[in-house]
Amino acid sequence: MKLRKALTITGLFFIILIVLGELLLPPVVESALESRLSQKFSTPHVEVELSASPRLKLLLGRTDSLKVTVQDGQVGQLRVHEMALSGRNTVFDFGAFSEGRLALSQAEALSLTAMFDENGLREALARKISKADNVEVHITDDNVLVTADTNLLGHKAQLSLVGHIVADDGTLYFDTDQFDIQNSPFGTARLGDTLGRIALVKPEQLPLKMRIVSVDQQEGSVLVRAGEE
Repeated sequence: MKLRKALTITGLFFIILIVLGELLLPPVVESALESRLSQKFSTPHVEVELSASPRLKLLLGRTDSLKVTVQDGQVGQLRVHEMALSGRNTVFDFGAFSEGRLALSQAEALSLTAMFDENGLREALARKISKADNVEVHITDDNVLVTADTNLLGHKAQLSLVGHIVADDGTLYFDTDQFDIQNSPFGTARLGDTLGRIALVKPEQLPLKMRIVSVDQQEGSVLVRAGEE
């Protein structure tokens, strides 16, 4: 009789545990991931959606689907207006997670899209162009126009760059086509593409070791897509 009672209590305990796991695990895991990603991307605007059947698979770090949305986040040199990440049959690396990193040991159909605007690019280029003030950026379908003020030998000069956004070997660049300096002590200098490429986002700065695969430059913004290595 005592054994039957003990087995009944044990069975009820496991049933309660399973029910609580089914109800509570998704929001708990989602909240933990949102906290980690908020730190990684320097923004409170992170939403995570997980699905798993049964939901207890989440205890093993396994999901059927993963969706992450980030707004106003910092990725590499860029502050992106919005970023969306999705994947299927993902398995989280608990070792990396305990160290404050988001890593997957397994995933299918990983994809990422991110959009940044003129202000996000302006902030990035202002940090990259030495001694530049009043940086302004205008993005069109064909190119990116950047203007700025600088001080050359005590003279206020104007910088003008024309370029475009490109993806090469998984990295996102601002590629300079034309670089001019006006009103310098030596007059106007046309330096062509001597400024070269400015790296904006490298693969190691993307989540889950993804790589930039395509760029769609539009009026006022740029849409970037990344995929698995």
